[in-house]
Amino acid sequence: MAVIRDSRIVYANTTLLELLGLSQEQVVGKMLELLSENQGPFIRERHARRLAGEPVPDTYETVLRTARGELHVELTVSRAGEDIYVLVRDLSGRMGQRRVLQRMAALGASLLGIRSEDEVLRRVFEGLAELRMSYAYLVPEGALVRLAHVCVGDEASAGVPWLTGQHLVDDSGNWCPMLRRAWHEGAAYGENLVGEAGQFSSEWGQLVGAHLRRVGPLRALCVRIDGGGAPRALLAVGSDWLGEDELAPWRLFASQVSAALDAARTICRLSTRNTALTSLNRLAAATATAQEPRDLFAPGLEEVHSLMGCGVVLLLLRAEGRDDLEVAWQRGLPEEEARRVHRFTLTGSMSARVMEEGVPRVVGVAEFSEPIRSGLREAGTACVALVPLQVRAHMVGTIAMTFSHARVLTDLERETLQAMGVHFAAAIETHRLLQELRGRAEELTHLHSELEATQRQLVERERLAALGELSAVVAHEVRNPLGAIFNALATLRRFQEPESPGLTLVSILSEEAHRLNRLVDDLLDFARPPSPQPQPVPLAHLLEEAVRTATVDQPRLRVEWALEPDVPPLPMDARMMRQVFLNLALNAVQAMPQGGTLRIRVHRCHTRTGALVEFTDTGPGIPPGLHERLFEPFFTTKATGTGLGLAIVRRTLHAHGGHISIESPPTGGTTFRVRLPL
Repeated sequence: MAVIRDSRIVYANTTLLELLGLSQEQVVGKMLELLSENQGPFIRERHARRLAGEPVPDTYETVLRTARGELHVELTVSRAGEDIYVLVRDLSGRMGQRRVLQRMAALGASLLGIRSEDEVLRRVFEGLAELRMSYAYLVPEGALVRLAHVCVGDEASAGVPWLTGQHLVDDSGNWCPMLRRAWHEGAAYGENLVGEAGQFSSEWGQLVGAHLRRVGPLRALCVRIDGGGAPRALLAVGSDWLGEDELAPWRLFASQVSAALDAARTICRLSTRNTALTSLNRLAAATATAQEPRDLFAPGLEEVHSLMGCGVVLLLLRAEGRDDLEVAWQRGLPEEEARRVHRFTLTGSMSARVMEEGVPRVVGVAEFSEPIRSGLREAGTACVALVPLQVRAHMVGTIAMTFSHARVLTDLERETLQAMGVHFAAAIETHRLLQELRGRAEELTHLHSELEATQRQLVERERLAALGELSAVVAHEVRNPLGAIFNALATLRRFQEPESPGLTLVSILSEEAHRLNRLVDDLLDFARPPSPQPQPVPLAHLLEEAVRTATVDQPRLRVEWALEPDVPPLPMDARMMRQVFLNLALNAVQAMPQGGTLRIRVHRCHTRTGALVEFTDTGPGIPPGLHERLFEPFFTTKATGTGLGLAIVRRTLHAHGGHISIESPPTGGTTFRVRLPL
């Protein structure tokens, strides 16, 4: 605390002196000398207004000079008679916290596009460890919750080397109140970390309690990680600076992690399906070029081995006229063993059971009869997968695959193996059946293309959602300082003489501040989901308003109109559509800095019910490679553009059921064509 009288410090307590790293003699009698250079005029002006009795804020942030450099502080000012009391609060910790939250948001945004769930979690754990956060990853298991992964940050480790860093844990405990609230509500804050740990388990309660007695109290919050639209896991973090105000950014981070896990799951599923489809396509190609079925055995069964990752692969075909299965092709058996097991009795065998059932299945070694069971165990086999080969109602044989560990067939593997069995059987039957199987392969390829398109749409939607949320946060953080800047500029303008050189600088600052404010408006428009309130609106009036606003003070620009009279009023949100037309008109004007002609044409759409609105300029045109990129958020070809105008235009039009396209011939000029439904 400091006491100021006659614009000078007359008293500073010990805490303030320690914060500044200065002595009483270095502080008493001074005031503005302790402020950073760019803060002096602002504080002087505010102090003068306070002495004059004008209303000014009691609390504000500034920067002080200390013995260790500049320090970000918060000043709370109160007046008692002629004395002014100033409470100084160190904000350096708050700035560090803001940086942590900003880096956390960047970490969440970087997760989209990762191809596996394990890699997403690994990046999350490593990113939080780099932020020196203490955290725990917990997975529910019935009535209990399993503690799977723990990281102890530097501030919580008390300098114990073996305790610092990430640890894999496999310990189950009870649902403590904070975990239960987070599971049901999505996020929860816990003031008493020791109590929460004690309710998880008495052992963890004692361990955490003993440790926190050395390092001091820690506060915690917990957020829920979702997957596939359902709760999946919990992420609990602990630090001495956490509070309920941090729930919102951590909830957003949990949403980013959940979206990344969903995207990775989709990518992995599509990748697995793509591998299966590729194997099926290669098998179909081999079938098409095979002169006879035996030409297909080697390449076909190599595909099976590569897809399943098995030890031994056997192709067992039914011998004509006998109750036997013969090994027609094998991979992985020693030569001596291959000669010994080249024939099996069909009746009573596992192959006979699978051929009767007609579907692939996995059989444990214990289910086989002797001497096959003993031979499989000697070879280190845990189970065998059998795939029936069927031609219509006639069973041709089976494919057998051995595995050294117990496993089950996934639905995709079962489907793929059955398809491969059909391929083998088809090669044995007729060329006609081969044509049917080619059609199946084409259908699966088409399905793969559709799934890939769906995955791209999912990733793009999640990316735009995260980008919109981040834009809203950035706009909110920028708008508050902008208010202070505008107030300061208004005050500075009053203090300038009409011919003062400083007036020019104030005007420049004002222009740049307004430009920044427009950028904030664009960010907020982009972050705000469009929700149009459509009413029948005549197009002509909206267009005239937008074009008039865009072409004001443009004497060298000529506007040509072509409005067909049979275009009826269209259902639209007038405010949102006015902004769309204004953005398109401004783009056209900016494309013709030396003047030109802007043509506005409105007519009925002949191919669909609706109307077409065209904005055509005589500027230099747009390269074809940039047509689609122009609608991406933050992409711009202008030195001062934000890159959000056309992104907002397309999103608004999509919300109205409309569409926008670009036409730019090599000779120059550009036409933006908007289609609006009736």
